[in-house]
Amino acid sequence: MEKYYWYKNCPACNQGRLIITQDITNERLYLHCEECEMGWLNPSDADENKNGFLTLLVDFETKNPDFELIQKNNWSPVAKYLFEE
Repeated sequence: MEKYYWYKNCPACNQGRLIITQDITNERLYLHCEECEMGWLNPSDADENKNGFLTLLVDFETKNPDFELIQKNNWSPVAKYLFEE
């Protein structure tokens, strides 16, 4: 089973979880809503529901980061919850 770390519920759709996702093309982490496919590069932008983007319209490759990478990028305070699939 793979672990997925997430921050909070999506401010755009109020249904999905904001999952910490690795953009391997641009070497960065971002928050990705599992329901509406919106993304945020900065957790504080997600808090304010500003500067979001529709991830389906952006051309980059992604993967699920492990907790070590999340820590290395100083995103561990954002990894408030986890689930396994």
